[in-house]
Amino acid sequence: KGHAASHLFGRANHSRRMATYDPMRRRLTVSHCDSAKTAAHDSTDKDAEIQKTGLKTIFEEAEQLGVKAACICSVTDTELTRKPSFTEKAVLCVDGPGATEDETKKWLAEQGIGWSCMKGMKPESPNQDSFSVLVVMSKFALYSVFDGHGPSGHFVSDFVRQNVVRLFLGNEKRTSDAGTAFVEAFETCQEMLTHMCEGIQEKRLSVDSTENVIDASMSGTTCTMAYHDLETDVLTIAHVGDSRAVLGRGKPKEDALSAQDLTEDHKPNLPEEKKRIESSNPPGRVVFDGFYNYRVFAQGGPYPGLNMSRAIGDVTGHKEAGLSAVPDVKVIKLREERSTCEALMLVLCTDGVWEFINSEEAIEEIFKTEPNETEAVPQVAIQTLAKIGWDRWMKDSDNEISDDITGILVDLSVKCP
Repeated sequence: KGHAASHLFGRANHSRRMATYDPMRRRLTVSHCDSAKTAAHDSTDKDAEIQKTGLKTIFEEAEQLGVKAACICSVTDTELTRKPSFTEKAVLCVDGPGATEDETKKWLAEQGIGWSCMKGMKPESPNQDSFSVLVVMSKFALYSVFDGHGPSGHFVSDFVRQNVVRLFLGNEKRTSDAGTAFVEAFETCQEMLTHMCEGIQEKRLSVDSTENVIDASMSGTTCTMAYHDLETDVLTIAHVGDSRAVLGRGKPKEDALSAQDLTEDHKPNLPEEKKRIESSNPPGRVVFDGFYNYRVFAQGGPYPGLNMSRAIGDVTGHKEAGLSAVPDVKVIKLREERSTCEALMLVLCTDGVWEFINSEEAIEEIFKTEPNETEAVPQVAIQTLAKIGWDRWMKDSDNEISDDITGILVDLSVKCP
């Protein structure tokens, strides 16, 4: 596992960067983004993106089967820190020959999908969230959100977006055991970043974001993915971190709604997480930061300071503080759900949404949303959640700080043809 990447990279950067906390940023994951690490790179080469994310084989297979495939994903903003707050991150659309971006977005919207990836109010940091949506008509859909953190978090989240998608799509177990395919993809992606950091430390590699050589020693990302097998109507969720997935059930005739968290935020103070961290080799420490969060530290110093117990990247934290990249996996048989529910909504969001909106409120907001003249309910609803989240961040911080805000909303009542 990970053998294809192992020869490219090789020893971790053990820099003792102290995790510092500004009270006005107390809700955020880690300390400030290092502006020196935000050199722009152009990620909008569609052919390169197809290769990096393993989409070439997927699209070729779809063409052979005579079915449509389409993908939309975020790419790192070339403006980086200059990008205005609460504006959408740059995206790349991949579709059949001759399809325009608007046509791709329209088709994905017709499949009942909405998305939003908004930059927060963090003047020294670019948008560190990422997302990906891939649909192969009548075969499967794959939805993913990522929340980067640390000096190079924007590059790490984009790297993981590309590679965990590629690794999962290329795993032969995907169609028979999606959960195992997810676990292997997450772990292999972590190995890739670890070997890369070792190569940087040993000066065999130089940091170069344009070549996807990233220092992930003190930077990482959450990762929450949902794989919908459209042939079996089974949904498989895998996650590390605190980007939550929620299933909303609606019974309009009974005026009844319910929200089920499909993921549990990986927080260091959870008993099982705390036990794992403190019994790791070497053991980590779980400490309350005096504001809102319990954070993970190494025995040897005040780092990495994460307010989550699992993430991809954060190589120093994995080696010295007991962090894990092994995802939790949950399987939902949607065919059984459809027998009792008239409407099903799947929402995946980073904590820019969940910091101030609980799952029940989010589902209530989604189900009361009406389409507008140009957009269907999923797109209107996910943008509404993003705006509510933004407004509450602004109120909480006296208009000074907001995390990045990203979400994907899928109307599972709409079956792809």
